[in-house]
Amino acid sequence: MEQEFAAQKEKIDALLNAPLDDTAFLWDETARKYAVKMVKIRRLLTQNDVEERIKKSVLCNLDAFLTRCATPEYHIALVGAIKAGKSTLINAIIGNDLASTEVTPETASLTKFRRAEEDYVEVSFYTAEEWNSLWKSAEESRAKVFVEEYNALNADQEKGNWLGQDNQKTVCSTREELKTEIARWTSSKSPTHYFVKEVIVGLKDFDLPDGVVMVDTPGLDDVVEYRSNITRDYISRANAVLVCVRSDALTGGELQTILRVFQNARGDAEKVYVIATQIDTLNEPQKDWAKQNEEWLKYLKEQGCYGSRDLAQQKLIPISAWLYSALQSYKENKISEEERAFFALESVLLKYMIRIKNLPEKFHEVEESTNISLLKTKLQSEIISKYKKRMIDDICVAYEQNKEDIGEQMRRLRDEQQEIIDTSNKGLDEIRKKKEEYEEKVKAAEEEKKSLEQLVSSVKFATTKRAEELIAAIKALSEKQVKTR
Repeated sequence: MEQEFAAQKEKIDALLNAPLDDTAFLWDETARKYAVKMVKIRRLLTQNDVEERIKKSVLCNLDAFLTRCATPEYHIALVGAIKAGKSTLINAIIGNDLASTEVTPETASLTKFRRAEEDYVEVSFYTAEEWNSLWKSAEESRAKVFVEEYNALNADQEKGNWLGQDNQKTVCSTREELKTEIARWTSSKSPTHYFVKEVIVGLKDFDLPDGVVMVDTPGLDDVVEYRSNITRDYISRANAVLVCVRSDALTGGELQTILRVFQNARGDAEKVYVIATQIDTLNEPQKDWAKQNEEWLKYLKEQGCYGSRDLAQQKLIPISAWLYSALQSYKENKISEEERAFFALESVLLKYMIRIKNLPEKFHEVEESTNISLLKTKLQSEIISKYKKRMIDDICVAYEQNKEDIGEQMRRLRDEQQEIIDTSNKGLDEIRKKKEEYEEKVKAAEEEKKSLEQLVSSVKFATTKRAEELIAAIKALSEKQVKTR
């Protein structure tokens, strides 16, 4: 037993002291320190006799933590229900119509936008195992429309071409080429989009620092639960979350979307911004939103959300991304009076009591009313300007969460081992008790046997003596009869 324990200790010491490559973590000393600790712990957890007893989610979270430490990125995730205006908002922030805003849902995979040396699109694909889980989820969710559209596009014939394939990266020379390439992988009209797990869009003139990534996510109400879960998981890992909800009404569905985001934010309410989208669809945008604002605050101030009216008011931002983008196109003379976009802009301006002929003099006023500039300012002052410090803070929080999860797993393993030991000891006690009972029975049997042998011997002696006496009596009687004759 002692030799086995010594061998195990020697094995553990070798794993902990084995050299490791920490170059990926050198960008920050705190990240390096925590990452090195977790790398060593991961070595222990992935031993054959331990890994099978550890929850997969614990190892997945640990790997995500190490990736975060190795890749210093600050992720701003846009989440919400399908067609809540996420892609339109991203286009307004980017300043270019790159994310698809088609009427049908387009975002079925994570789409990341980041600064780069060149414009490019990089695509990763599901593995066969991941696809099987997704398809099973579609069947269990009874996602009839999903399956029908999949079959209508004969997507199954494309499956073998993409599942498990290496990433594909395409460098684009123009923004139009970039937009076409994004649509190739994300459009719901393309059978290929079913098998795309993630799209990364690199932009040369992206107005965000290196390392800050904006992410368009699948809808929280996606008919396929697997894809909704991707978004839920991303909410917990993202550094900041913009939850987009239509401003025209706070129905049960919209409120449920907001509550889901807070539930998945792991208690960090301050990283969540509630974006009331499409205020231009209200009959009287400014007047109607003032009423809606008060209604929303009734719910957002509660403990399940911000827990404070002041914080809720600070984080609630009404916007019109479509109107903002339309104004930019108008300013750059990209729309003519014959285009549908011109008439759409004219129609919206009437809600603000402005005729399109008066737009030049009212332009700044209308642009400000879209609140896109306000949102950009908030992102810059509250998020982007502090992103490096926030990244380290998030790494510290993630480290503590992983440590707690691992500690819980270790306690569970310890309890299981103790139960085995207790059961083994109990088994030995039972064996010992049975042995004693057996020995008692054997002893009793031996004593009984001895008594029986004594009884048999006594009976035998008595019987022999009686026989001898009987024979002697018969013999005496016989001799007496002889003498009488």
